[in-house]
Amino acid sequence: MSKSALLESPTVELIDCQKEPIHIPGSIQPHGILLVLQEPDLQILHASTNTKDFFGVPAESLLQKDLTCLLNRFQVENLKDAIANAETLAEVNPISLSISSHRGHGWYNGILHRTQDSLFLELEPTASKQSLEFLDLYHPVRNAATRIQKAQDFHSLCQIVAKEIRNLTGFDRVMVYKFNHEEHGVVVGEDCGQDIPSYLGLHYPSTDIPPQARALYLKNWLRIIPDANYAAVSVVPERHAHTGQPLDLSYSVLRSVSPRHVRYLQNMGVSASMSISIIKDGQLWGLVACHHYQRKYIPYEIRTACEFLAQVLSLHLPYKENQEDYAYQLHLKTVQNQLIEYMFQEGNFVDGLMKYQPNLLEIGKTDGAAICLDGECKLVGKTPSKKQVENIARWLDGQHRDVFSTDSLVKHIPEAETYKDIASGLLAIAIAPHQYVMWFRPEVIQTVTWGRNPHYVPDRSSDDEPSPQNSFQEWKEQVRCKSLPWQKGEIEAATQLQNAIIKIVLHQFQKLAQINKALQESEKREREKAEKLQMTLDELQRTQAQLVQNEKMSSLGQLVAGVAHEICNPVNFIYGNLSHADTYAQDLIDLVEMYQQHYPDPGEEIAADAEEIDLEFLKEDLPKILSSMQVGAERIRGLVQSLRSFSRVDESDMKEVDIHEGIDSSLLILNHRLKARADRPAVQVVKEYADLPLVECYPSQLNQVFMNLLVNALDALEERDRHRSQEEKKANPSQIKIATESIGQGEGNGWVQVCIQDNGAGISASDRERIFEPFFTTKSRDKGTGMGLAISHQIVVEKHHGRIACHSEPGKGTEFVMEIPIQQQPVAEKSA
Repeated sequence: MSKSALLESPTVELIDCQKEPIHIPGSIQPHGILLVLQEPDLQILHASTNTKDFFGVPAESLLQKDLTCLLNRFQVENLKDAIANAETLAEVNPISLSISSHRGHGWYNGILHRTQDSLFLELEPTASKQSLEFLDLYHPVRNAATRIQKAQDFHSLCQIVAKEIRNLTGFDRVMVYKFNHEEHGVVVGEDCGQDIPSYLGLHYPSTDIPPQARALYLKNWLRIIPDANYAAVSVVPERHAHTGQPLDLSYSVLRSVSPRHVRYLQNMGVSASMSISIIKDGQLWGLVACHHYQRKYIPYEIRTACEFLAQVLSLHLPYKENQEDYAYQLHLKTVQNQLIEYMFQEGNFVDGLMKYQPNLLEIGKTDGAAICLDGECKLVGKTPSKKQVENIARWLDGQHRDVFSTDSLVKHIPEAETYKDIASGLLAIAIAPHQYVMWFRPEVIQTVTWGRNPHYVPDRSSDDEPSPQNSFQEWKEQVRCKSLPWQKGEIEAATQLQNAIIKIVLHQFQKLAQINKALQESEKREREKAEKLQMTLDELQRTQAQLVQNEKMSSLGQLVAGVAHEICNPVNFIYGNLSHADTYAQDLIDLVEMYQQHYPDPGEEIAADAEEIDLEFLKEDLPKILSSMQVGAERIRGLVQSLRSFSRVDESDMKEVDIHEGIDSSLLILNHRLKARADRPAVQVVKEYADLPLVECYPSQLNQVFMNLLVNALDALEERDRHRSQEEKKANPSQIKIATESIGQGEGNGWVQVCIQDNGAGISASDRERIFEPFFTTKSRDKGTGMGLAISHQIVVEKHHGRIACHSEPGKGTEFVMEIPIQQQPVAEKSA
């Protein structure tokens, strides 16, 4: 039968099947006996009702009795010893047990497991005390494992496993069944008898194995049904003797299977089956599915051997499955490394991804890609229109996923059907909100051959339970609106590229923030002298390229040091000549006074000029002017010295300093923001300095931290004052408290603590948790980049191996507490 359907055609899930509690069926298959025991006395709590058939004893009569009612005391003691000494019960399985009954003496394989705080003992009849000798299985299993290990490729691996398990078991058909990314199954390996139609390459819908069945396959790796036409055997009592809950048979080898699954097998003509889980990376990768068209029982020893071969398959899957793509993975890695190198070379990472060869299209076999950044979309290759790409970006915003991939975009965005020829598949990585790198793949029309109709709708016209599909004719479906699936290596390459882009963007943003801050400081410091400002700006432009490559925290210090140096020379010249000017002026005044004494009656012209220039006032005021100029020059020299102390540009190495000097220098630089203004009184600065030793640190970087914390405090106080009246500002003036303390003297060389506290509006708990994150800020965009506190945190924690914390409540101000060691440990000690 051949049909054609769009991918989005509705697939009807068997909801009833998904709700079926298959782990608590309350019954077992009839080829064995189940006993639930209470440890340590091994008292029988539950029994399957077929004990009468096997032992001639009704199950009810065994309840609450000791296990010695079935086994002799010697066997019971051996069983207890085995349980007590084994690390896991799997080590002792199976235990050979003999039981005498009305049918004579019989041997059983005892299989143990624990669940619900009880011991489960399952008994399977065997022909003798040891049904299979060790060497009977050793050589076949060893040879099978060797052939599996020598498989050349993934297809050969699956074929060999199917063949070897069929050789061991004698099933009519053995299949290796793999789940794809949509949880549908496909037969990737098969070995079957003559005249039996092949299922190799057929697909089966995910509803064939509902979620709860997959969960059981992860717990219990092997399930066998010797006779699909069996009559289930109930367990008494139905509920657990102690908990009152249904008896959990998840780990039971005899567990009765779902009636729906039995009918499923019967509709396929299968009389016996066995399934073995294939586990890869802790996930259910697939199954080894065995079918027989007559009843067939497989002894425990052979089942265990088959389970072992499935585990050997699991171990080889990561290598064989990826072997064919190894060269492609190397190509992806090479392209990824080249793109990262190009991005570092370019100032704009977008140019690094698009400007060179290989470019963005080489990540995955794609025909088109797009970069959405800052409200602009750049396209390369065959892509949807810019408007359509922007719509995809908006949809991705609502997904909140760092990496998104799909081979059927129309499933998520219905309008994508209009451009399915170029973008049926999408792989996207998020750089920031509404900023993405996307790759597109075109539609590839595929014909999928199913083992049955995946869109089958159960007949619900009657009140009976819905039956599984009874038609297993080959069913072909033409799949549209799908691209080739994205491989794991392609998604990993995109993820690693995402990490590199984010690091590059963060790095560039930090550099930009430093440069911007340096320029702002330059403008503030150079307003008084336009000529000096122009010289400094020219110098900044010449050294900008060098600043980008310097240490993150050095920009501010270098700029301040440059300004201090430019001011220092003319100030020193003025200050040095003021004393001479004062002397010369005094000499001239003395000469004038001497002239007045000797010539009290000067000529009319001289008298007129003396009156015009107010000679007496000039004699009195000139010394005052010179004295004021000397005071101003001394003030400027003090400011220059503070600027130098703050910047410490020549102190990039670690050294011992007085941190109070750095704090005071920062306060002096910020004095224009501290003093009173027309709209508010001065900001009160309260210093509580302890007697501290010299601290070993990077002075310029530590001063950067002080500056960041003080600026944040001032910003918070100014923001609060914007919403207060003049009366409120006077009644409760803004205040910054700075306290230092020496702590932890008993811990090595001790620590220094610096607390900077303001009485501003405070910070909410949610903002406080993110306060040190890069790009996070509580300020408006024109006042902060969100990098100051992140950089401060990095300086304190990474550079000085210290601690920094924020304590704040709304309405109660904010306090930053910084702690650093007095002496930094040598590199060898840190490594230890």
